[in-house]
Amino acid sequence: MSDEARRKILLAAERLFAERGVEHVSLRQIGEQAGQKNNSAVQYHFGDKSGLIQALYDLRLLPLNAERHRMLAELDHPSMADLAGAYVLPLARSVIASNGRSCYARFLDRYLGRGRDFEPFDDRHGSGSREVMRQMSALMSGLSPEVREERLRMLQVLTIRTLADLEHRLETGQADPDAAELTVATLVEAVGVLLGAPTAVAF
Repeated sequence: MSDEARRKILLAAERLFAERGVEHVSLRQIGEQAGQKNNSAVQYHFGDKSGLIQALYDLRLLPLNAERHRMLAELDHPSMADLAGAYVLPLARSVIASNGRSCYARFLDRYLGRGRDFEPFDDRHGSGSREVMRQMSALMSGLSPEVREERLRMLQVLTIRTLADLEHRLETGQADPDAAELTVATLVEAVGVLLGAPTAVAF
């Protein structure tokens, strides 16, 4: 399979998974969406849906993971605001650059928002985000472990849901590049406030 045909299949799967949910999309439908004449092409090259999702993570998360590590390497004694940027900006910039042509944030929102683990498959995909969250947790040392864990989960949900919404707004013309930059700047600020604020929660 050519690189172009493989990418078309992955992008078709990404869109259909985002729109309908992984469980409601067949491999044949993905092949048809990608313009594949052979009904077995997707299964032949990717195996099953798990293989497709792994390939999607490779396509999308490998560069995002590398960018997070690059951003972290440039930070000396990072503040919570610095870490919020390192967590949010790699995916956010990818969403803005795609200008609505990508469905990856919406795929994450739908796939990971249904009770599945937030972590991808291995360190090649998630080591950067885990390191950002480790450093965030260290800066929240004054909070109980339970409150820290809850805030870090909220960080993940808030980031993915907001960027999925932005992706949709860009595709449908409800947001232009300036509005997208405002959304991302506000999201980074909100994440920093969420994680850095004191708490009155007794646990």
